[in-house]
Amino acid sequence: MASFHYGGQALIEGVLMRGRNALAIALRHPDGSIVWATERLDLGLRARRALKMPFLRGLVVLYDTLVTGTRWLVRSATVQAVGLEEQGAATPGSGGATAALGGLLRTLTLFAGPALCAATGPGAGVGPTGDAESGGDAGPTSYSDPDGAASTSTSAAEQGLGKGYQVAVGGMLLLSLVLGIGIFFLLPLLLAQATAPVVGRGLGLQLSEGVIRVAIFVGYLLLMSRMGDVARTFQYHGAEHMSIHAMEGGNPLTVEAARRYPTAHPRCGTEFLVVVVIVSILAFALVGSQSPLILLGSRVLLIPIIAAVSYEILQLGARHRDRAIVRWLWSPGIWVQAITTKQPTDDMIEVAIVSLERAIIADGGELPEGSTAFACRRLNPESTPVGVDFGSSFGTPEQ
Repeated sequence: MASFHYGGQALIEGVLMRGRNALAIALRHPDGSIVWATERLDLGLRARRALKMPFLRGLVVLYDTLVTGTRWLVRSATVQAVGLEEQGAATPGSGGATAALGGLLRTLTLFAGPALCAATGPGAGVGPTGDAESGGDAGPTSYSDPDGAASTSTSAAEQGLGKGYQVAVGGMLLLSLVLGIGIFFLLPLLLAQATAPVVGRGLGLQLSEGVIRVAIFVGYLLLMSRMGDVARTFQYHGAEHMSIHAMEGGNPLTVEAARRYPTAHPRCGTEFLVVVVIVSILAFALVGSQSPLILLGSRVLLIPIIAAVSYEILQLGARHRDRAIVRWLWSPGIWVQAITTKQPTDDMIEVAIVSLERAIIADGGELPEGSTAFACRRLNPESTPVGVDFGSSFGTPEQ
């Protein structure tokens, strides 16, 4: 069993896994093959020890998760959109890859805020194909030589980087943050004010706001889970959890081994959101009854503090998870995962396993004995963005 707790998130038709010093992504390409990439995590901001101090580290992790996660979400969406166009799957008159990518990003804008966090942890991936089974039987071939260097040419679909790539990432991240703060922090406050004549302006009003916030949070996840694209995303979320369960259980990384485990995982990012909701109720209760301007400002200014405290609470809970009382207190996070994770198909589990295997290899670790080496190839081997290592030095599992 790995000594380090691997975690990650789901992408568009894929999974991102975070290791100790590197992350890895694996995507189901529209042609049916699995493509992968790795990126270092021990460089720049991530490597500064001062930013690993208690309470500060939670903000760094949250920032990195949102920025890195959004960047790879956009990248994976582009791979799907351009790949479909190259195969002639784009609808005539739709504007090809641009229109397809636009539709995916509209879905992601709704999904990327709280739902992005919900789909992270040890850990969702949307594809416009709608065919969950097509990837598993496509018979992808290996494109690796003995040194792990890719030998195939790079297509536009594999590059996934357009002129407006950075703008798309920044714009989607900003919009999702604005929507998240507005929907989950400001809207409950405004709706709670309408209940003031009934519950009063004291503790009753604070409880009313908390109940409304919980209802909006659960309602949002239920609504997202009914969207076809996001429902498929939650399947990849489940695949991510199942593959990590298998590794932590000392099993080889195979589809059969992963199938024996549940889609929920105690370290899921959904748990973080649940803790944030609870901590926010307590924090805003301390603010008490103030002028509307102060109340609005407190809901925004206290968000970093709430996130930092929530992260430390999660760390504390993780260290004492073997105690029954801690498991009981953290059970709402498992309950909510009944919404944010779904049973994946075998080809989704394959993608999750490739991502996890690549993260382990990138960390210099060894794969569990008996693990499946799925046929796969590197994503965009000829065009590497600054700060990204697509794994040429890590080798490829034998085919």
